[in-house]
Amino acid sequence: MLILAVATIYFLGFHANEVLFSYLEHHRGAHWIFLPAGLRLLSILLLGAKGAVGIFLGSLLVTWQLGESSLMGHFIEPLISAGAPMITYYIALRSGLSFNLKNLSAKLLLVLSLAFATTNALLHSLWYASEGIAESFSSSFIVMFVGDLLGTIIVIYIIRLFLVCVPDRKGKYDA
Repeated sequence: MLILAVATIYFLGFHANEVLFSYLEHHRGAHWIFLPAGLRLLSILLLGAKGAVGIFLGSLLVTWQLGESSLMGHFIEPLISAGAPMITYYIALRSGLSFNLKNLSAKLLLVLSLAFATTNALLHSLWYASEGIAESFSSSFIVMFVGDLLGTIIVIYIIRLFLVCVPDRKGKYDA
């Protein structure tokens, strides 16, 4: 059920990003602001492999619906979409991030966002350059890095704002 929820949220998030920021698209797959990047990292941090499967399925739906990829691209692009945040997550775990995220500070979250944006932009830009989708690897990488970083920060801070604004229910039923 969680996997289906992640896939659905990712799919809807992609289309919301298209509505809000289509004018900021550099080339197919590279946007100056890309909110689904934040959904990718958040899903992996909260759900691990289940989040990755949900991201893969949601991205698979997007690539098939858009129909702009080669047959191999229909699978490679979702693999990168799910794999880049998983790579970042596993590196973070090996570098001291606790599995339960108890030591996830604002500074560490920023470092994770930077690492994820770098990994995702690198892998996608390599793919897009090899397929001729991007005119240049470097311009594709820069746009994707900025878009993924901004999208991740926006999503994380929207979630944080929501959590701050929701009244604390702790103790409400204590009596």
